[in-house]
Amino acid sequence: MLSPVGSVPTTPDATLIERCLAGSEPAWNTLVDRYARLVESIPRRHGFDQADTEDVAQGVFISLFRNLHQLRQTERLSSWLITTAYRETWRIGRRRKLELPEELDAAADGDIPEEEIAQLERCQMVRDALARLGGICARLLERIFLRPTEPSYAEISSELDIPVGSIGPTRARCLQKLEPILRKLGLEPDS
Repeated sequence: MLSPVGSVPTTPDATLIERCLAGSEPAWNTLVDRYARLVESIPRRHGFDQADTEDVAQGVFISLFRNLHQLRQTERLSSWLITTAYRETWRIGRRRKLELPEELDAAADGDIPEEEIAQLERCQMVRDALARLGGICARLLERIFLRPTEPSYAEISSELDIPVGSIGPTRARCLQKLEPILRKLGLEPDS
């Protein structure tokens, strides 16, 4: 379901939703690709395995598909997806009889702390910025900052086929290129 960073077009959500409502499969695929990582991050935060995480994502995107025509604030799509993902995580966790933390029970009732929603939305903005950045910079920064384990420079070198000695300077140049994109999206790099 996930596409590599750098492949998500920058078409606004409102335009994609409009195209989806008109029956555009490519627009739907773009919307799913754009938000799959955000949606899947919620069940992963609560210890779900890959199969259960995929079930949550499928449920969320089915719900989105069914409710696209009712979305009023398309600029808040990520917030809607976060809330729906929490509820779906809770629902699947209960059905599978998984041990769920208390905060997930509260989230099922729509009681998700605003700071948690804001943090997840900032993460999504960074993913969007990386998609706009594209190329080797997006792949390098994703590998360094967005993977669950911290890679060694040797691993990065092997994976991205760049010399170990150029990783640091390339990272610095890429971060400089990323900063104005983040600002344009409304995210101050030090926030």
